[in-house]
Amino acid sequence: MDASATLTERSWKWEEKVAFRFFFLFFILYIAPWTWPSSMPFTGDLLSFFNDLHWGAADWLIQLVKKHTLHIDIKITPNGSGDTVDDWTWNGIMLFISSIGTAIWSLVDARRREYNALYTWLQVIVRYQLAMSMFTYGFIKIFPMQMPEPSISQLATPLGEFTSMRFAWLFIGSSPSYEIFSGICEVLGGLLMLSRRTTAFGAMILVGVIGHVVALNFFFDIQVKLFSTALLLMAIFLLVPHMQKLWAFFIQNQPVRLSIPVINLTKKWQRTTRIALKTLFIAVFCLISFYGNMSAYGKGGYMPLDKPTVTEGFFDVEAFEVNKKPLTLLADTIRWDNVIFEKWNGGSIKRQPADSPLMRYGREYFTYKADTAKKTFEMQYRDSTRNLTLHYKEPDSSRMLLYGKSGNDSLHILLRKKSQPFRLNEPMHWVHNSIR
Repeated sequence: MDASATLTERSWKWEEKVAFRFFFLFFILYIAPWTWPSSMPFTGDLLSFFNDLHWGAADWLIQLVKKHTLHIDIKITPNGSGDTVDDWTWNGIMLFISSIGTAIWSLVDARRREYNALYTWLQVIVRYQLAMSMFTYGFIKIFPMQMPEPSISQLATPLGEFTSMRFAWLFIGSSPSYEIFSGICEVLGGLLMLSRRTTAFGAMILVGVIGHVVALNFFFDIQVKLFSTALLLMAIFLLVPHMQKLWAFFIQNQPVRLSIPVINLTKKWQRTTRIALKTLFIAVFCLISFYGNMSAYGKGGYMPLDKPTVTEGFFDVEAFEVNKKPLTLLADTIRWDNVIFEKWNGGSIKRQPADSPLMRYGREYFTYKADTAKKTFEMQYRDSTRNLTLHYKEPDSSRMLLYGKSGNDSLHILLRKKSQPFRLNEPMHWVHNSIR
C-alpha cells in the first residue's frame, strides 16, 4: 500500500520537518485513533480493550505527574468539564511527550528528505476526527438539545445569579433557530471532511465555525476550552498547505488549482477495504448519530416528557402553614416564596436564604414522581433526607393546594398560578419602530 501527496518532490525545509514531527506525535496522541472502535454501537463493548488500555495508561501518568510534579492531591470524577486539572495535566503530558519525541526523531531521522506519505495519512486521521466531532456536536444542535430553551425556572432567575457559562448557554438556547444554524454549519464542515477534494473548503468553514466556538469558550469561561482549541488546530493544520494559493485567489485575484492528496491503493482488496471502512464510518458517526438525536428530540430532548406531571407553571405562594401555623416570608426560612413546575418531572423553589449550598442560581431544584390518579407527588432533592410526598388539589385553573407531612410536621401550601410575562419567549419581529 503506497500513499503519496501531490506535493512536489522537493526536499522539505528543516523547520517543516520538525513541525511535522511534532504535530504528527501530538495529533496521534490526542486523537488516539485506536480508541475509535469502542465508539461503535453494538460491538463497542467488545472492542473497548484499546480504549480502556489507553485511558488507563493516561490516568496513571496523570496521577503520577499530579503527585510528584504538581504536588496536588485532587481526585477528579467525570462531571462534564473538559478543563479539569486532569485535562490540563494530560494536555501538558502530551505536549511534553511530543516535544521529546520530536527531538529524538529529528536526531535519528535527520537525513529524511520528506514525509509526504506519512503526512497524507495524518491528514486522513485528522479529517475523520473533525468529521466525528462535528457530527457529534452538530446534530445535537440541529435538534436543539445541547443548549435547550430556557426553562421557567431559569427565566424566573435574576440575571446576576448566572455564571457567564450558563448565561452563554441560555442566550444560545433562547434562539433555537440560531442553534440549528450553528449545527448545520458544523455538520456541513464535517461532511466536507469526508472527501479529499472538499477538505480545503471544509477546513475554511471549520476554522470560522470552531473559531467562534473557541471564542465563546474562552470569553464566557465555558469548560471545553482545551478540546475546542485542539479541534481548531486540526482545522488550521488541514488549511496550512493551501494558504499561499488561498492568498493568491482571495487577495491577489489570481486563478489557482489546489493540490489534492493522493492515496494510491494498488490492490483490489485495499480499495474494497477503504470503501467498506468509509461506509461504516458514515453509518456509525453520521447516520446513526442523526437518527439518535432525532429520536431523542422527538421524546422531549434532555428532559423526557413521557411521565405524569402536575400542572406546569409559575406559582406564587399565597399561604404556607406548618402545623396550622401561618409562616410569613420575612420571618421564616422554611417558607417558600414561589414554586415552579416545569413541563417535565422537575421544578424549583424560591425561598430564603438564597445562598444555601443546596441551591443553584438562587433557587432550589427538585425532581418528582407524580401519581395523577391518587393526586400525589414525591419531591426529590439533592439531599435525599429532605424528600417529601405531598397531595395536591386544584380548586380551579389558577390555584393549587399542597398538603402532607414533612417529618412530624403537617404542611398546607396554597399556590396561585401567575402569568409568565417573560419577554424572552416573544417571537422575532421583522419590523421594529423603536428599540425595545
